[in-house]
Amino acid sequence: MIDAVPWMQEAVKQLLEKFGDRLLFVGLQGSYRRNEAREDSDFDILAVLDTLDVNDLYEYRKLLRAMPEGYKAHGFISGKKELYAWPKFELFQLSQEVDAYHGDLTALLPKFTRKDIKESVHIASSAIYHATSHTYMAGEVETRVDELKPLFKGFFFVMQVVYYLRHGEYIKAKQDMAQKLKRNEADILRLGMDEAYFNELKEKHPNTLFEKLLSWSGEILRTIDNAC
Repeated sequence: MIDAVPWMQEAVKQLLEKFGDRLLFVGLQGSYRRNEAREDSDFDILAVLDTLDVNDLYEYRKLLRAMPEGYKAHGFISGKKELYAWPKFELFQLSQEVDAYHGDLTALLPKFTRKDIKESVHIASSAIYHATSHTYMAGEVETRVDELKPLFKGFFFVMQVVYYLRHGEYIKAKQDMAQKLKRNEADILRLGMDEAYFNELKEKHPNTLFEKLLSWSGEILRTIDNAC
């Protein structure tokens, strides 16, 4: 499995040799950053160039793929102006979910407000609410519960922002968050982390899985403005 720090340091060295001053930022995101990576986990890199075209993508991909386990290297690469123009509701989490290895990401981002942060929660929680109800109605009875797994895993990322709005703290890792959440939210987080527990409820109380997501996402939609 990739040792993240030396891998990223070598990647930055090679990217600087290739792109020089055009390389404005390189950072690590995802499960490797959170110390939650498994052998099959992607290696999520955020990179920003002064401008970006297809030839840049070709060179960037070629360089990363040539590194050890480079086939795992994914993530997001952007031009400077495109990143600055990015929807603001996504920028708070982007700014929190990266460890910098080259450059200053904050200097490349526009200012965003608490309203922008709340909007990200509205959008994400409404997506979970809609996906839960749609899966129940449209999915095959025998398989629809398994279609909820990505929603339970996605809960963590929404909850990071919700917790920040409630308490002013951005929690990096799932295990740390599990210690801080109240019973219902902690249970939803566990269902995204513990496959055995998910399968137990799937066999005994499948509707409960739908109810947990529907109830939580609906409450967030109704209360996020007042509660935070």
